[in-house]
Amino acid sequence: MNKALLQIVCKRAFCGNSRERVYMERVKWIDNARAIGILLIITGHTMGAAYGRTAFFAVYIVNVSIFFFLSGYLHRQKPIKKVVKGGIDNLLLPYVITSALMIAFSMLALKRPNHLLVPYFKTLQEGLKSFCYASSAEITIVGGRPVHIAGIGAIWFLPCMFIANLMYTGMKRIMQRYHFSDLTSTILFACFCALGFILTEKFTLYLPWSIPAALVSLLFYWVGESVHRYQLLQKGKWIHGIFALLVWGLSARIGTFWLGTATADNPAVAVIGSMAGCYAICYVSILLEKTFRKFTKWFSKLGEMSLIVLCTHILDLNTLKTFRIMDKLCVALKISSMKFYITGLILCRVVLAVIAIAVIPHIPVIRSFFMYRQYPLIKKKKQRA
Repeated sequence: MNKALLQIVCKRAFCGNSRERVYMERVKWIDNARAIGILLIITGHTMGAAYGRTAFFAVYIVNVSIFFFLSGYLHRQKPIKKVVKGGIDNLLLPYVITSALMIAFSMLALKRPNHLLVPYFKTLQEGLKSFCYASSAEITIVGGRPVHIAGIGAIWFLPCMFIANLMYTGMKRIMQRYHFSDLTSTILFACFCALGFILTEKFTLYLPWSIPAALVSLLFYWVGESVHRYQLLQKGKWIHGIFALLVWGLSARIGTFWLGTATADNPAVAVIGSMAGCYAICYVSILLEKTFRKFTKWFSKLGEMSLIVLCTHILDLNTLKTFRIMDKLCVALKISSMKFYITGLILCRVVLAVIAIAVIPHIPVIRSFFMYRQYPLIKKKKQRA
C-alpha cells in the first residue's frame, strides 16, 4: 500500500460518522478555553463589585464572546439544513428544557414557598414571554402599549448562537460564491458588528433572540476562523499572549461590554479588548495543555460539558437558594467580609456544576437534552450493507 493510499485510509478511519471516533478527537486546549469561559460566566454572575470595577468589567468583556470566537475557530461550512438541525438538537433543545424548569420551579415556589426555591418569574405569563423573547436582560418594548419582558438569564446565549450560526453560514456561502478577499470580508463583518450596536444603543431596538448580539458576534466568528486559518495561536509567542492580556486589561479600565444587549461604553475599544481577551484565553489554554496535562484531564471536562454547566448554573442562579449556604457559614464563623462571602459562593456554584457534569451524563433521557450528539433521543436505524 503506497503512502498516499495509507493516508486516505487513516483519514477515513478517524473522521468517520461514528460518534466514538468523533469524540476521541476532541482538542483538549479548546475544552480548556471553554472551561475558562464558563468559569468566568459563573464568576461574573456572582462577584458584583466585590473585587473592583476593573475586574468585574474584565470578566464580562470576554466571558461570552470566547464561545463565539471558538465557534469561528472550529467552523466548517455545512449545508443550511444541517446547521438548522444541529442547532435545534444542541442549542434550542437544552434552551427549551432549561426554560421549562425555570418556569416550573418558579410556579412551585409561588404556590408552595419553601427553603430551596426562589420564584424568578412572578407569573406563568411572564415566564412564557421571557422564554419566547430570549432576552439577556429586562427590557420594555415601547409601542401602542408598552410590554415589559423579563430577562431569561444566561441561556439567552443558546438561541442567539443558533441565529448567529445561520447568519455566518449564509454569509460564508455568499463570500465563497463571489470570492470576497479577507479585507472585504473583515470590513463586512465589522459593519454587521456596528449594526448590532446601533440597533440597541441608537434605536433602543432589543430584538427577540438577541439578534443584535448575534450581529456583533459575527465578527468574533470571522476573527476566530482567521486565527485558525493563519495558525496565529500556533505561531504566537509568549510576548503576543502578554500583549493580548494588556489590551484586555486596558479595555476593562476604559469601560465594559455587555454582549447580550450589544451595548458598550466604547464599542470599538470593547470589541478589540474582547478579541484580545479571547486570544489570551486560548494561548493560556494551550500552555495548560502542554504544561499541566494531568490537571487538564479533569479541567477540560468543564469545557467539554459547558452546556450542562451553563444550564445548571442558570437554574442555580435564578431559582435555587445556594446563597443560603454562605449565609449560614458566615453567621457560624462570624465573618462579615464580602470578599469571603463572594469567593465562597463562587466555589459553591462551581461545585454544583461539577456535580451536574458527573451525574447528568448517567441519567437516561435527561442526558439527551444536553448531550444530544452522544445520546440522541431517536436513534437512526443502521443501513443494511
